[in-house]
Amino acid sequence: MPPILAFAIGIVIAAWLRRVAGERASAISTLIEILLLVAIGILHNRLPDLAGTLGISVVAAMQATMFIKVEGTVCSTVMITGNMRQAIENVFAVAAGSAPLGTLRRSGIFFALCAVFGFGAAAGAFAAKNIPDLALGLPVVALLIVLLRCEASRSEDRR
Repeated sequence: MPPILAFAIGIVIAAWLRRVAGERASAISTLIEILLLVAIGILHNRLPDLAGTLGISVVAAMQATMFIKVEGTVCSTVMITGNMRQAIENVFAVAAGSAPLGTLRRSGIFFALCAVFGFGAAAGAFAAKNIPDLALGLPVVALLIVLLRCEASRSEDRR
């Protein structure tokens, strides 16, 4: 029950951010996720179950709530199964002749998301086994890259 409550808290935080921060909500959410992952990395040695499970639940909920589209296509940024289902269903629909060829582009987006998930899982497993104390550094670096890209595109939009 505690991880589900932590996930619910993460959803509420993200929804509240969207309401009060508007277009800056995704950048602020990403920054909060980074700070939470750093805190989890520090606390994990002292409170492994509590910090790891509950903290990751909050971060996952914020991610799932804030980032729901890629190129206008609704997707999941924290789970692979829905993306895989949509990728395969779209290919099947095109092959069966019941969908336009443009549907293959959406399928490609979903397959790309699945490939990134696979790469992330492999990198995470490698890091957890070989450098367990620094394993949370991988998602922190990835989130920093996302944050920097968001801020770079935001500054380009203002020009």
